[in-house]
Amino acid sequence: MRGLRTKRVRTVKDGTLIVTADIGATTNTGYCTCGDGRDIKVFKFGNTREGFEKFSHMIVAAQNRLQCDDVIMGYESTGPYAEPLVHYLMTKTVSIVQVNPLHTKRPKEVNDNSPGKTDDKDPRVIVDIIRLGRALSIVVPEGDAAYLRRLNNARERHVCERTALLNQMQQLVFLIFPEFKTVTPQMIGKTVRFILRDYAGVYCAPRRRMIKKAA
Repeated sequence: MRGLRTKRVRTVKDGTLIVTADIGATTNTGYCTCGDGRDIKVFKFGNTREGFEKFSHMIVAAQNRLQCDDVIMGYESTGPYAEPLVHYLMTKTVSIVQVNPLHTKRPKEVNDNSPGKTDDKDPRVIVDIIRLGRALSIVVPEGDAAYLRRLNNARERHVCERTALLNQMQQLVFLIFPEFKTVTPQMIGKTVRFILRDYAGVYCAPRRRMIKKAA
């Protein structure tokens, strides 16, 4: 895994076609432009094999129309939906870069005084960030490195879910038995599970009677 790090792509050469895509779960939005501002209209393509082929044809058509020698394609790195498209484009003569989602918020406000997200605006914002030299190269691990990344991502998700569930349990226990943490500061372990499983009803009943009596 050593050496698998992203690097900043600082400059885009003249005569390079800049292609961007706003990635979605099922539908993507593409946009093509060049250094002198000439461009083609924003277009849609599916997140499928047929959609990728349409995207590739649009890139070739834009490259011929705008007379560009090289192609650089950029996307906003949010979620896993871009991975199939990236793998498809790796078989083409296209340089692929990614844009940090944190860098796209401010340019959106500058462009039209609104931070709102729209399919037509986002690809143009990504173009601006690439021109500013804020794009990053991508790292697509293969083999064991790819499996390790997926396992690590899955572990991080499960840890977050476990923490959220533990916080919910602590809140519920506090409502039923506020003194519980004075007995055991840890909310995990065999003893805690045993008490909550077998004796939670014992603590609930008196407190319910107290609430009814106060009402």
